[in-house]
Amino acid sequence: MNLSSDPPPQALAARLERVEARSLLRGPARTTARTIAAVAIVPMVAVTLGLALSANHLQHPVAAGLYWSYLVAASMAIGVFWWKRRPGSRFGPLLVVLGILAWMVSWQGAEASLMFDTGVLAEAPFFVLTFYLFLAFPMGHLEPPAARWLMLVLVLGVVAFFLPWALFSPVIAGGGPLTSCAANCPQSVLRIGSASTLVDVAGKAETYAALTITLCVLGVYGWRVHTASRPRRRALMAVAVTSLLFMPAYFIFNFAAWILYLGQGTLDVLAWGIVVTRILLPLGFLIALLQADQFASTALRTLLERLAGRPSPQQWRDSIATALDDDGLRLGYHDPVTGSFREPDGVVLEPPAPDARRRWVPIEREGQPVAAMVIDETLAEDPELVSAAATATVVAVENGSLEGELQATRAAVLEAGDAARRRIERDIHDTAQQRLVALRIQLTLAGEEVEGAQDRARLERLDAEVAQAIDELRSVVHGATPEVLGRDGLAPALEAAVARSPMPVRIHAAGLTRRSAAVETAVYFCCLESLQNAAKHAGRDASVTVHVSQFQGHLGFTVEDDGVGFDPDGVRRGAGLDNLAERLAALGGTLRIDSRPGRGTRVTGHLPA
Repeated sequence: MNLSSDPPPQALAARLERVEARSLLRGPARTTARTIAAVAIVPMVAVTLGLALSANHLQHPVAAGLYWSYLVAASMAIGVFWWKRRPGSRFGPLLVVLGILAWMVSWQGAEASLMFDTGVLAEAPFFVLTFYLFLAFPMGHLEPPAARWLMLVLVLGVVAFFLPWALFSPVIAGGGPLTSCAANCPQSVLRIGSASTLVDVAGKAETYAALTITLCVLGVYGWRVHTASRPRRRALMAVAVTSLLFMPAYFIFNFAAWILYLGQGTLDVLAWGIVVTRILLPLGFLIALLQADQFASTALRTLLERLAGRPSPQQWRDSIATALDDDGLRLGYHDPVTGSFREPDGVVLEPPAPDARRRWVPIEREGQPVAAMVIDETLAEDPELVSAAATATVVAVENGSLEGELQATRAAVLEAGDAARRRIERDIHDTAQQRLVALRIQLTLAGEEVEGAQDRARLERLDAEVAQAIDELRSVVHGATPEVLGRDGLAPALEAAVARSPMPVRIHAAGLTRRSAAVETAVYFCCLESLQNAAKHAGRDASVTVHVSQFQGHLGFTVEDDGVGFDPDGVRRGAGLDNLAERLAALGGTLRIDSRPGRGTRVTGHLPA
């Protein structure tokens, strides 16, 4: 496939790794934000350790400091890594925000009351964002619609129950085993009044709401795993066996504490389960990303191995669909003649409608179009896998593994069109044309029998009308192969064609040997179309010279006139020449047009004979 041709008129995306970026920040601003987040990890961890180790109120200051430092560093580092690898995804920035909230939670090690209270309050958005990450993974936005309702209920519950507890309690503290105070926690500076009953009711209501929402989130996540495609299911399962373990651990602890009222010893053991599963929480998202890399590498290796079998374009499309697990995938190969993308059956591949839940993915090499895919929109969040398919397709086209098959497909479509035109010509010749000829004979005979001059003139006018109808009918089937071409060859067919030309035409086509019908037909129609264009546009006194020659296994032709010429950049090429160029391309040939104002026009083509 020719990669040196001009790109199609529609705008093409630069590279597959940038599959329709949707990040909150773009370009240099995004890079700057990512760099700031990476650099901030060390000072944030230092502040976390300093606050915890200097705290007088924490029961486990060292463990708390290490635990919080890990959550800060792991969340932000994995978020930066995700952000860099998938800049079009919201998930990287969300993990960075999770790390920032974990850092604010670590302020519970501070002795200053305001900073301590801020750390306790930060547990609410940290908790909400944790739930959001599970429901938004891996697209970066909530799905299905039930997830949006769950998040709305969760946020309303935090506002309705958590804030009253924080505003009316004399002392507030975090809910984890590493945030409990050895002595009294710092007095709350957020307190605006005293309402013990309200605090008690709000605390219990918050617990019941959180337990219910936790069960619902687990149910929605399980439904997503069940209904997901295989690539999506792999990512969801990677998180389910690591990060998502926090959800059942959280539910079991709070159910045991507030529903079953188990002993403190049992609750202490269960509370450490929350600590362990929170340690796993950021790791699951890293594992999902690394797993996607590994699977993409395996898919690429498998696709490259299948190239050894020289698959047809349709077989290659099926291989890509299997690798991406997208049965509805459509794959089109770049047609350098028209600039479009054609599927294996010759149909032009068009970008999907905006509401089709499909995504247009161009495939390029060094800025030149090679192919294009229409894939399920969810695969855009798995760019490593899509990139593997694109890379393998580029290799297939560059190595010529598909070029011959594509050319054969175009040639088969062309031959089918020629056969259809020949059939139409035969049908018209045997029916309508014969009836019109018979009618003209009857008019001639009738004219001989009529004596009146007026009646004879009327019949002559009818005879002329029928003759014109016959000529127009023949022009309708002009695309069919003329009989002389199939019987005598290319040179006699051209000689017969120029005999009807309104301008002087010289034919130089001596010594030609017979070629396949498809090759001779292509050259014949290219010359004929060029002669017709010269008759229309070259000028009244112009003449044309046609050269047809064979050399080194190729058949070439030139149609050159000495007319007025034109500026190729200022004139839009007609559909006729585009169709002929496509006809030549189907046979492995090329068509070129050279012209300058006042210098005439030269149409040159060649194709394998």
